[in-house]
Amino acid sequence: MQLLLRAGWAPVAVLIFHRLIYFTPYRQPLDFVMHYSGGVAIAFFLWRALDCFAPWFGTLTSFARYLFTFALACTVGLFWEFAELASDVFRHTHIQHSIHETMRDLIADATGALTTLTLVFLVRCVRKS
Repeated sequence: MQLLLRAGWAPVAVLIFHRLIYFTPYRQPLDFVMHYSGGVAIAFFLWRALDCFAPWFGTLTSFARYLFTFALACTVGLFWEFAELASDVFRHTHIQHSIHETMRDLIADATGALTTLTLVFLVRCVRKS
């Protein structure tokens, strides 16, 4: 429960904002920003979530923690795209318009995750000095 309070707010806030703009004319122009924000938020959440798994898997090295967080954030972005495709196929929505848009979304997710991890790294460096 503490994880949800400390870090779960970030992806929840992005999902709420996504829902608020979904049926507006701003959805398409803000699509890249939404995916980028999702990458930022989920990486922040996953960085914190890895602490919860320490009792089972042990403490990760810094490099492993950065790597796992990035890989898991990218995986979440990939599965989001799978969900968009499933919605298009089964619910006859038109979320995905082209492979170009899907790839751009994945790049935005990964870039958002990298941004979070860069900021985490910088904050950790400042705190050490």
